[in-house]
Amino acid sequence: MPHNRFYFDVPFEEESIVTLGGDEWHHLARVHKSREGDLVELINGKGQLAEAKVLKLKNKQADLCILNIAQEKPPSPRVILAQAIPRMNHLEWIIEKGTELNASAFWLFPGVWSEKETLSENQRGRLKSLTIAAMKQCARLDLPEVILTPPLAQWKLPLEGTLLFGDTESSAPYLWDLLELKAVTFPIIIFIGPEKGFSPQERQFLVEVLKAKGIRLHPNILRAETAPLAALALLQPFVIKSHAK
Repeated sequence: MPHNRFYFDVPFEEESIVTLGGDEWHHLARVHKSREGDLVELINGKGQLAEAKVLKLKNKQADLCILNIAQEKPPSPRVILAQAIPRMNHLEWIIEKGTELNASAFWLFPGVWSEKETLSENQRGRLKSLTIAAMKQCARLDLPEVILTPPLAQWKLPLEGTLLFGDTESSAPYLWDLLELKAVTFPIIIFIGPEKGFSPQERQFLVEVLKAKGIRLHPNILRAETAPLAALALLQPFVIKSHAK
């Protein structure tokens, strides 16, 4: 984990001055205990990594001068997790670990059998904080989006790429078999249900309207908080190989 990396949500320019506040100031001044003259790293979730010098520490603010910038290429290919809203503690785990596993975005929708229909402003803020912390911890430079969407039946069509959904039917192929056959194209959108799974109506919509393919992730039936992470982990070798081409 980069111990001196901080988040600031603006495009970086060399020799510009930025002012950290809030949680990032607390991390810099109180947790990391940086001092004036120290060199630290800044990321903005847009592929930029900057080296910056702490110029002045003030009460709940810190002024830093950007010295140099490295630009990472836009992340490609994209893997999007479309997650029916589970319990909040499960969702937090999915968002945090999914960020570490390079999910490009999280599309959260109220499932027919979800216990929650929406998220409060505070809960959405909490999820964004988790993506920022996980981004810093795992050293990625792009911040995944967390988007709240309507129920599946209200989604606008068509959707590009390969659409997959977690299926418990024994006849569904395993995800790794599809990958070996190269039967997927990017972006990949993988749909995972809530704790009680997809309703029959949702499954019908996924198959008949969205043209999504049901896939198995393990011989066992996985929990709602395990399935999305298993899917993202299984996809990583395929994503890495595709990105290297």
